Amino acid sequence: MYATLFKQQFRKAFRAKAFSQGWGVKILIGFLVIYFGLSFLALGFLLPEIIKETNPAASLITPIFGQFVLYYVLVDLAMRFFLQDLNVLTVQHYLLQPIKKSKVINYLLGSSVFNFFNLFPLLFIVPFAFRGAMPELGMAGGITWLVTMCLLVMVNHFLAIYIKRVAAVKQMVFIAFAAIVALVFVANAFGWISLNDWSGIVFGNLGSWWFALVVLAVVLGVYMVNFRFLLANSHIDKWKKQDGNVSTQNFDYLESKGAIGTMMANELKLILRNKRTKSILIITALFGAYGLIFYTQPEQYSGMGWLVFVGIFLTGIFMINYGQFMLGWESSYFDGILTRAYPMESFFRAKFWLLVFSSVITYIISLAYIYFTWDALWINTASFIYNIGVNSFVLLFASTYQKKRIDLSKGSAFNYQGTSAVQFLVAIPLLVLPILLFQAFNVFDKPYYGLAAMAGAGLLSLAFSKYWFKEIGKNFKEKKYRNAAGFREG
Repeated sequence: MYATLFKQQFRKAFRAKAFSQGWGVKILIGFLVIYFGLSFLALGFLLPEIIKETNPAASLITPIFGQFVLYYVLVDLAMRFFLQDLNVLTVQHYLLQPIKKSKVINYLLGSSVFNFFNLFPLLFIVPFAFRGAMPELGMAGGITWLVTMCLLVMVNHFLAIYIKRVAAVKQMVFIAFAAIVALVFVANAFGWISLNDWSGIVFGNLGSWWFALVVLAVVLGVYMVNFRFLLANSHIDKWKKQDGNVSTQNFDYLESKGAIGTMMANELKLILRNKRTKSILIITALFGAYGLIFYTQPEQYSGMGWLVFVGIFLTGIFMINYGQFMLGWESSYFDGILTRAYPMESFFRAKFWLLVFSSVITYIISLAYIYFTWDALWINTASFIYNIGVNSFVLLFASTYQKKRIDLSKGSAFNYQGTSAVQFLVAIPLLVLPILLFQAFNVFDKPYYGLAAMAGAGLLSLAFSKYWFKEIGKNFKEKKYRNAAGFREG
């Protein structure tokens, strides 16, 4: 039975239309997989020498490696929760067949083990076990250490998919999980707690057989929790869509402002009602803390160049993530858009104001980094003006070249549907040009002149906004039927 399920899943994947499309993106992803795989391998081989060079008298496993395992567990768990895609078998089809539910669920959980999030840690753990753990702990201790680390990977795997499945049913689970992880790292950053000490206490016995048995028990426990949850939610009526679950957000204020306001309201409803667009909101909220890496330790980064990149990213994270698929979000009803009575200039103005509105919110949030340095005010302000004045029009113009359909019901993690060369090319004016503009002054030790130039470029572009909208509308009219044909292909 398990072989049959595997064969059907394999055929489904390779017969899908998406499998034969987007080879450029697949080649890029393959390159990244190879690159990060080799990086993990190199780290596993070289880490013993790195540790010995920095702490020649210290033991590799207990005081050094053990202090950082908890960091890995927490970061890996958070990344899995937000990025790891659930391995979903079409359970509904099998519920009507004479197959035991337990077999379907066991296959679903077992097959989920084979993913990149479980492969990459092994590329690091196995070399380090032979070059670091075994020479220090002996053959038996090293094997026990290796087994224990592999079991910890499984703990994170099954715990992440359980939290993710529960969060799909109860949104408060996501909020609680994100808040707990954020609070732990903030408390550690401010010295209220010490993750190093906690990690040393919890994972100081990685080479002990009894600790391996404890971790094995945890793996089995989390597996059974997943199994029971899936079993309890494997009834046909659990999969039926309820009319009462339809989102009912109202934006009366916007809808009272004419055609542009109505279009903005409709797009906000689209964002809040669909899985992939909502995941962009989640990513935006998470990357609000991205600046902590840089603004809390500015002395570790040469000049303001990195901080300008961070400023562009912080004040335009939603604009960039959402704007690069501006027309693709509406691909399922794009033909209807072409029949509407309002001018296309109004269509793009509505999208422009939506991008500006999002950037205003992220800019206000980014001002919290003034607590660490006043430079954050000038950097983020210049970046904000550049984003709304230049990047917003770049995204709108690039959107007229989009012709790949997007399924809004799917999450954004490892989902490259709708991605084309446009998304990669548009990154140059979005992120590279402002840094080059800033560096043109920064190389002469005039960083604030560079920030003024970025802000000036944004204000100058806004002054020509009427011309930009005219050209964007003109370009859209030339390509709209090609776009519509592409969106229909799916």
